[in-house]
Amino acid sequence: MANPHPLKIVFIGAASAVFGPVTIYDVLTQLSTDTRAPTLALVDTDSAALLRVHRIAEAMARQLGVEAAVESSTDRREVLAGAHSVIVAAEADRIERWRLDWEIPRRFGIRHTLGENRGPAGLSHTLRTVPLVLDIASDIEELSPEATVIIMTNPEDRVAYAVNHYTGLRAYGYCDGLWDFKHHYLEPLLGIPGERIFVEAAGINHAVWITTLRTAENGDAESRGAQSGEDLYPRLLAETADGSWQPLGRHLYERYGLWPHENDEHYGEYFPYACELIECPGYDFDAHLREERQWRSAAEEVIAGTRDPARFTSEVADAVWEVFGDAPPSAVIRGVHLGAPPGGPQYLHNANIANRGHIPGLPDDMVVEIPGLASPAGVRGVGMHRLGPALLSFLQREGTIQRLSAEAAAEGSRTKALTALELDPHVGSPATAEALLDAFLEAHRGYVRESLGG
Repeated sequence: MANPHPLKIVFIGAASAVFGPVTIYDVLTQLSTDTRAPTLALVDTDSAALLRVHRIAEAMARQLGVEAAVESSTDRREVLAGAHSVIVAAEADRIERWRLDWEIPRRFGIRHTLGENRGPAGLSHTLRTVPLVLDIASDIEELSPEATVIIMTNPEDRVAYAVNHYTGLRAYGYCDGLWDFKHHYLEPLLGIPGERIFVEAAGINHAVWITTLRTAENGDAESRGAQSGEDLYPRLLAETADGSWQPLGRHLYERYGLWPHENDEHYGEYFPYACELIECPGYDFDAHLREERQWRSAAEEVIAGTRDPARFTSEVADAVWEVFGDAPPSAVIRGVHLGAPPGGPQYLHNANIANRGHIPGLPDDMVVEIPGLASPAGVRGVGMHRLGPALLSFLQREGTIQRLSAEAAAEGSRTKALTALELDPHVGSPATAEALLDAFLEAHRGYVRESLGG
C-alpha cells in the first residue's frame, strides 16, 4: 500500500498565534490531494502554545477533510529526520526585542521607519536571529541534508546569506512583498485588479526596484514571457505626480529612475532621510499583541468546543489571503517536491537567493530578491536584471553590510559588526557605532554572541 503521507514538512516556530495557523492552513490545503497528504511536524519551544497549535492543526485538517498526519515536539531533532522541506519562522521574544531595537537608536538621534531589518536596528536584529537559525540549520544539515529550507525569520536576506555561507543546505528566503504591493497599493491607485497587474523587480529584500510594470492577461509565468499588455509605469507616475502617494517612493524614482516596492515604511529603512519625507510612527507593537491575543483566544475556544471549527477555519482562510496572497510558502514546496505543477514550474515573484550573476555588478553570493522558478531542480533565479550605476552602488553597499552583519552574528565578530555599522548611512561616526553596539548588546544580553562585547 502506498504511503498516504509521502511529503514531510517541518515547521519550526509554529506556535505563533497568527502566523502558525495561516501557514498550517496553506500547507494543508495546497499540499494535499486525494492520494498525497503531508506529514506536518510542528516545532516550538513553548510547550503550551505548541499543544494549542497542534490541536488547531488537527481541527482544521478534520474540517477540511484532509488526511494529514500532524505531530509536534519541543525538540526539533525528534522530527527533522526525513523532512522534505523545513519552514523556519523562529525568533525569541520577537516583539519586545524589536521594541528595544526601535527605541535604542533614538537615544542617538537616529530615526527609523520600522527598525526591524535595516539601519542599526537591523544589525541588532541580525545579531540575534542569525545564531538562532544557524543552530537550527546545523540540525537540518545533519538529519535532513536534502531538505529545502524556507526562511521566514528576518532579516531574511541576511539569515539566508548565513545559511548559504555556513552550511550546504538549499535555503530560500520567502517574501510576499510584491504581491502586497500589487493588491494593497497598486490596485486601489490604478483601479486595476491586482491579479491583472504584472510586476517584475530586482534588488535586495525590502528595496526591490520595479523594472517591468504592465497589465497581465495570463498567469505570472506566461505574462513574464509575453510582451503584450499596457505599460503601467506612465499611469503610476501620472497618478503620483503631486507626491502625496508614497512620497518617499516618488522621491526615489526621481533619483534612481525606478520605483521600489512595497511601501515607504519598508524601503524607508534603508534611507536615513526617510523620516524627513514621511511620518515615522513606527510599528504598532501593541496592536500586534492585541491581534495575537484575539487569535489565541479564538483557538482556545475551538479547542474548548465553544467556537465553531468551521468558522475558525474560514477566518484563517481569509487571513491566509491577507498574509500570503497568491504567493504562499507552499508554492516553493509544491514546485520543488511535488514536481512541476500544471502549467510548468512554479513562478515566484520574490526569490531571495544567491545572485549568481542575475544582477550584473553584484557579488555571486549576495542574497538578492529577484523573480524565480521552483522546480525539482530547486529554486532558481529568472532572467538578467540590469540596473543603473546609482542603484548598483546602493546595492553594492547594502550587499557588503548584509555579509558583514551576517558574519558578525555567526562568528561573534565585534570588528565586523562595527564595520557594518560604520558603513551604514544612518551612523555618523565610529564613536556612535561603538556606543550603539554596546547599547544593543546590553539590552539583548543572552540573545547574542558574548564575544561581540570585545
